[in-house]
Amino acid sequence: MTKWTTAKIPDQSGRTAIVTGANTGLGLETAKALAAKGAHVVLAVRNLTKGEAAAEWIIRSVRDADLELQRLDLGSLASVREAADEIRTKHETIDLLINNAGVMTPPGRPPATASSCSSAPTTSATSP
Repeated sequence: MTKWTTAKIPDQSGRTAIVTGANTGLGLETAKALAAKGAHVVLAVRNLTKGEAAAEWIIRSVRDADLELQRLDLGSLASVREAADEIRTKHETIDLLINNAGVMTPPGRPPATASSCSSAPTTSATSP
């Protein structure tokens, strides 16, 4: 079995990729790898401040990165509709969609409230 690395990603020039949850973890690394291969990467994030920090981090490694920030809270159908409308007006096609966003409540956090209980299942249901 051969080991897969991001070096095996083919050239993505001229392609538009949307990565949800692109401000941390696997989403951030995925966005960086796609930017390094020439894709126009839409960082779809819930928090624009954290998204801006992620974009700056990518640009430090991939100087010519073609990035765009898009606010997207997959726990809110209104946010999903708004982001979809904005993306549709900006982009003729979407070539790659990485559904990476997810939420969880770490151990030690306060108990869930009625409004927060819907966050994880809603995000999971709307992200694929």
